[in-house]
Parts: sequence; structure tokens; C-alpha cells
Amino acid sequence: MNKALVVAGIILLLCGCSNSVGRNIDNAGFQKIQKGVTTKPELIALFGQPNAETPYPDGQQLLKWTYSEARAMDTTEGKTLTVQMKNGKVFSYSLSKS
Repeated sequence: MNKALVVAGIILLLCGCSNSVGRNIDNAGFQKIQKGVTTKPELIALFGQPNAETPYPDGQQLLKWTYSEARAMDTTEGKTLTVQMKNGKVFSYSLSKS
């Protein structure tokens, strides 16, 4: 009986374990992005520093934020926010989930 309780306790602990990388991209922050209005400093205030920045000609820039969470005995959840900047403002953006 004692061994069964120990095994059950370990299983419960494993089910609750999770590990995440990056800052979660919440829908409330995502909905605040406006094309032609939102700036890079505003994006950083919402989501933190981007994980990747790629400069392009003509003042354009591609910014990416990634978040992933792995849970024991469950699937991994991930989100990627991709923002294209033009002349210092959001030109286009998308949020993909996996």
C-alpha cells in the first residue's frame, strides 16, 4: 500500500511539471498591435526583447518572438509572433501556434 502511494505521488508530480522558454504571447497584447501605428518600443513593452531581428533594405525589419512550453506526459505548445516593420511602424504581423 505504501509503495502505491509513493508511485501515485510521483505520477502526480510529473503531471504538474512543465518547462517554458520565452515569454508567453497573450491575446490581449497581440490585439494591441496596430498596423501603421505600433512602434518597436511599444512591441518590446508588450512582449519583451525579440528573439530574432532581421534588417532588410529600405528601413524594413523583421522581428520574431517565440514561446514554447513542454509539459511532462503532454504535448508541447508553441507560439511565434512575426512582425514586419517599415519606417519604424508595424507593416504586417502574424501569430502562429503549434
